[in-house]
Parts: sequence; structure tokens; C-alpha cells
Amino acid sequence: MSLRTDMRLLPLALLAASACAGAGAASRPAPDAEPARQAAPPARAAAPAKAPAPAKAPAAVKADAQEAPAVSPRGQRLFDEAVASLEDQKKLKVPTDWELLERKWRAVTDAEDLPEAWFNLGVVLERRGRPSEARAAYDRALSARPGFREAAVNRAILDEAGDDPRRSAAEYAALAKRYPEDAAVRVRLAALYRQAGQLDEAWRLAREALMREPRAVGAYKVMTRVALERGNADLAELIALRAQKIDAADPELTFFVGEILAKRGDEAAASVQYRKALAQAPGFLPARYELLRLALKAQNWEGVVEQGKAIVLVEPDDPRVHLALGVAQRYLGQADPALAAYDRALSLSGGRLPEVHLDRGLLLMKVKNECEPAIAEFRRYQQQAPAAAASSPAYALQKECEQILVANKQAEEAARQMQQEADRKAAEEARKAAPAPKPAPAQGEPR
Repeated sequence: MSLRTDMRLLPLALLAASACAGAGAASRPAPDAEPARQAAPPARAAAPAKAPAPAKAPAAVKADAQEAPAVSPRGQRLFDEAVASLEDQKKLKVPTDWELLERKWRAVTDAEDLPEAWFNLGVVLERRGRPSEARAAYDRALSARPGFREAAVNRAILDEAGDDPRRSAAEYAALAKRYPEDAAVRVRLAALYRQAGQLDEAWRLAREALMREPRAVGAYKVMTRVALERGNADLAELIALRAQKIDAADPELTFFVGEILAKRGDEAAASVQYRKALAQAPGFLPARYELLRLALKAQNWEGVVEQGKAIVLVEPDDPRVHLALGVAQRYLGQADPALAAYDRALSLSGGRLPEVHLDRGLLLMKVKNECEPAIAEFRRYQQQAPAAAASSPAYALQKECEQILVANKQAEEAARQMQQEADRKAAEEARKAAPAPKPAPAQGEPR
């Protein structure tokens, strides 16, 4: 699988090939990936767009046996050791050691120019966050075997990360013509059409993918999304439940059920599904974002802190998550952590998140009792977001703070005058209480 989002069905499985001359190659699914970045639910703003986790890779992909090269006994041994290393990690249920796997597959490619080995190295490099090296490895696999479908698809997926959807769509369309029986390419193309709002085309391509591979979970995911975007929650639920029969452990499918329940207004049941998705994959961020959104809506500040802190451990650079944390910490009376969260949100947003000034002003005014800096924050908010400020409490809060400052000054002046009067009276009383001085004797009188 890949770390990229939007229901992309990848043949990104490590290929376990028999390295004997003339032998075919069968793929084995790579372990589950952590989900990718998801837009955070903003504090005091609209809900986020959803970005589901990647789909699982298809199993049992075979290479053309006629194209398999002869392999030396050493190459065969190294290949088998690399495959066994992954299988051992899966059996032990430990996190995949991608660094070890890179060393294993590099040892194979150093010994033999096997397309399967280059493909597997590309998968590992991609999982290690080195797309340019992964692209080069896929190119080597295609150079050794021009008809290597899985390498061609993964190469196209890397190009898709370049944020040029039209180019990616054209590339996938060409691959669909070149490999007319490939389901994965159609799923990728369907996902691109859905993102572009062309729901009819997305639905058609997903159905075509299922005609080629009835267990293509990614196609069901595209169709579930399309049904949800069309407002047909019943159809979306039917499709999601059908996909769950294929893969009950997929957290994205569980997440979809939560989305469907949320669409129906049953947010409590939706929360149960989101937490179930996290139980299936603790790093599945879309579920955390939804739980954060629901906690904000319910003003469950402890829940906001719980989900916000979990998100920033994985995705530390979303300013709205830090803003949400600051809001929750302010309500919980945690002034200093809240101020730190606001500072982080403002820094990450490049100063383009005016809500920070409103919330920071509230904290300074209500918690710190510091009206002068609070007024400065309210004014910044009104300058940066005049339209929003018109319907916000910023102006009223500013006036309230100004009145507090005036009242404080009047109170200080009254206290000063009272102190002066008290000092004058005390001096007068002291003067009266002091004994009168004896008159000096006249000259010539005995002293």
C-alpha cells in the first residue's frame, strides 16, 4: 500500500518471485500503512474535507513467465532471504523494519538485475519517504521488463503525487488502454474523477474495475464516496457493508460506516465507529479528525485535548488543530499551554489565521485579566477578518475591556485621592496629638 490518500488502490505489494529460470512471480501484500494527512477540523470554522486511508494492494499478481530472466543460485538465495524477512516480521506482528528490507533488496539488485527485485526496492523506498529513489527503482524494473504492469502503475502513482490531476488522469487512461484487464488503474482513475466532481465517470470506472476484479475494495470505496456525495446514505451503507465482507479489518470501511451514521444525524453511533476504526489502526487520522470535530461541537474540551494531542504527534503542522487545542485548554483553565498553542497556530499559518487573535484576546481578558494586550488582539482580529468580526463578539469584548480599563483608572484615581486624604487626616491627627511645646523663658528670668 501507499501512504497517499483518496481511495487509491495500489499494486504496491512486494513481489515474491521464484528466481529460477522461467519461473513466474506472485505478489504478496505489504503490511498495512499508516493513513496519510488529513485536513484538521478548524476551531470556529467549517468542518474538514475527508481523506480516507489507502486501500489494500491486490494479491496474487503474476509476471509473464516468458520474460523471467535466468537467476544465479546466489541471486535466488538473496531473493528468498528478502521475502522471508518480510514474512517473518508479519508472523511476529511487529512494525515492519523498512530499513532492513531496503538492505535486503539492495543486496538482491546488486547481485541480479531482476525486475521483481527492483520493484520491491521501489516499494520499500516509497514507504521510507524517498519518492525520487523509488521512481528510479520502478524505472529500472520497467527497463528490465517493459510490460511490468505493477511497476508502471506504481510509477504513475508517484507522478500523481505531483498535484497535476490532468496529467495523472491522462497517464492512467493510457495505462487502462495498455492493460485493459487491470482493475487497479481504473480505481485510480475513478478516484481522480471523483475528486474532480465527475461522479458519473467515477462510478462507471469503479464498476468496470469490479467487473475485472470483484474483490477490488478500492472500487467499493470510490462508489461509497460517490453515493455519500450524492446524498444517498442507504446506498453508501449497502456498498460499504459489501466491502466489509471482503475486508472486515479495513479501518477506512469502518470509518465510512461512521460517516453514514453521521449523515443520518446519529453522532453517538458515528463516534463508536470512529473509535472502532482507531482500534483497527491507531494511526488512522480521519477518524481522529472526526472525533475532534464532534468533541468541538459538543464542547467536550477534554475530548478535544485528547484527539488534538494525538493528531499533532503524527501531523504537527496543521494550525487549526493547534487552535482547537488552545480553545480547549483555555476553557479548562490551562492558560499557559493555551497561549503556547495559539502561538504555534499563528506561526504555522503564517499569520493568516485571524481566529487566533480573537481566542487569545479572550484568554488574556477572561483568564489572565490583562485587558490592554487583549484589546490589541481584538483589534488585530477585526483588521484581518472584518466580515467575520462584524458578527462576532470581538467589538463588544473590546468595548468591555476598554470600559474595564477606564473603570480601573477611575478606581486607581479614587484610591489615590482617598490615600492622599487619609494621609492628610493622619498628619492632622498626629499634629493635634503632639504635646504643645513649652514657651521659651524671658531674658533675665531664671531658667
